[in-house]
Amino acid sequence: MSMDQIFIEAVVCELRDTLRGAAVNKVHQPGPHEIVLRLWNGRENLRLLLCTSPAASRIHLTETKLPNPQNPPRFSQLLRSRLTRLLEIERVAGERIVRMVFAGEKGEGRWTLVAELLGARANLLLLDGEGVIVDALRRSEEKGREIRPGQPYLPPESSLRADLEAAVPTIPRDVTFRTWLLENVSPMTPLVAEDLASAVEAGASPDEVLGRFRRRWLEREFSPCIASLKGKPLLSAFTPEHIASEDVQTFQSASGAADAFFGEGRVDEVFGGGRTEVDRVVRKAVKKLRKRLEHISGERDEALQAERMRETGDLLLGNLHRMRKGMAEVVLDDWYADPPGRITVPLDPALSPQENAERYFRRHRKGKRGLEHTERRRLETEAELEWLEGVALALEEALESEDVAALRSELEEGGVLRPEAGRRPRPRQAKPEAQVRSTLSPGGYLLFWGKNNRTNDYVSKQMTAAEDLWFHSHNMPGCHLVLKRGKGGDEVPEEDVLYAASIAAGHSRGKRDGKVEVMVAEGKAVRKPKGVRPGLVTVDRYRTVVVRPCRPEEKVEKTES
Repeated sequence: MSMDQIFIEAVVCELRDTLRGAAVNKVHQPGPHEIVLRLWNGRENLRLLLCTSPAASRIHLTETKLPNPQNPPRFSQLLRSRLTRLLEIERVAGERIVRMVFAGEKGEGRWTLVAELLGARANLLLLDGEGVIVDALRRSEEKGREIRPGQPYLPPESSLRADLEAAVPTIPRDVTFRTWLLENVSPMTPLVAEDLASAVEAGASPDEVLGRFRRRWLEREFSPCIASLKGKPLLSAFTPEHIASEDVQTFQSASGAADAFFGEGRVDEVFGGGRTEVDRVVRKAVKKLRKRLEHISGERDEALQAERMRETGDLLLGNLHRMRKGMAEVVLDDWYADPPGRITVPLDPALSPQENAERYFRRHRKGKRGLEHTERRRLETEAELEWLEGVALALEEALESEDVAALRSELEEGGVLRPEAGRRPRPRQAKPEAQVRSTLSPGGYLLFWGKNNRTNDYVSKQMTAAEDLWFHSHNMPGCHLVLKRGKGGDEVPEEDVLYAASIAAGHSRGKRDGKVEVMVAEGKAVRKPKGVRPGLVTVDRYRTVVVRPCRPEEKVEKTES
């Protein structure tokens, strides 16, 4: 759901009071559809998000910390070099278009950033003082409207609707009021039209209802909210007055409402390849790997017949005197059966007895090679499946956009997700040590654990010493947790062991189960084989304990091994 005209106007009115004259400190581009301007208004630093996602084009202040790519894309670099201070911001009358005028370096020159928040046709364009396009977030050559550097800026065609800014239009009789509002009046939204139609159904005059709404619009008496219409959550600049809408959530500011609405993930692909896409890709990959394992299991069953081929070849060699060329089969005593019995062995009539025996030995050798190949594929597939299930768990636990971006990067590096060529810069990766969780056991032992595959690697490789205790849920994805025993490697009380195990269980796929089996190993038994996927280790020796999952209050801090 992209922002409508009314809500854009509500946001612009707020921004005009808050940001006029603000200095541009930073510009970054988290993804292919977004630009974030960091602005200082003399009192606080604010983040202005401009999003051209087809599903969620919008403008508002945001509290969300979006990833800042190490290598800024072309358009964000351009804005950094031109924009220094926001002078004016306004919405183009009758349109979902916002114009922001900025001062250039040392206050010289004027640059206009145009945000066309038009859903599928949304775009950001930078214009010079003469109205010529310097560049755009998305270059295109629409019919009669070229969007590329050096071309004069031509606004999109306007809709031919009655503008409430001018007057209340004449309302025809014998029309469905709600439908007429949506088709003929600007600005208008489905929720507002439903609300006004409800007032008319209750006996009010259509002219009076529309006139009252026009006064609210002209005086900009906004009351931002998130409301539901026919079970669908909607973002509205006006709280409904006449329809009964459940779960209406009101806000003091339009930006606050927008940040809550879009931040809750109601719109797919808001940040261009966000949580929804990653989740879909992981689920599809896991399903594919499980199907591959079933296929490998069938191949393995066939390959296991190779040993029977060798036994059959031995039986033929021991009975060459009973066979002759031209026979289609031979009945022999099966020495390998328990108890021994009779067996009918098919033969190739075109081969000699010796050649028939050799044929079974060849099938044995081929099957043996197939079994080795199948076993290798099974181990590789199980390792990849374990890695992906770790990603799926980390995605389930992810709370911030940086977490999702890190998982997307991991999937791209693993070849599961294809990067968007030329459009998506790799997000700046947070250091693993900055994401490690920690707490204390009842006996005062330090516990550290990871939040995803990369931080799990850090915990197991950098933080786990030989004398420490290492924990992981048994046969299911979960965090790697280490209990630091200290230099002496003293015996750890069972109470502390069980407490650490319960935290490992609480950060595993079994976190909602009543009981979870957890591995406990000494640090020296935990190895990270070269070349394996993130989050995968080999444990030579361990014991298991059964505990109830626990998720205590935790600290996030930079740690040292």
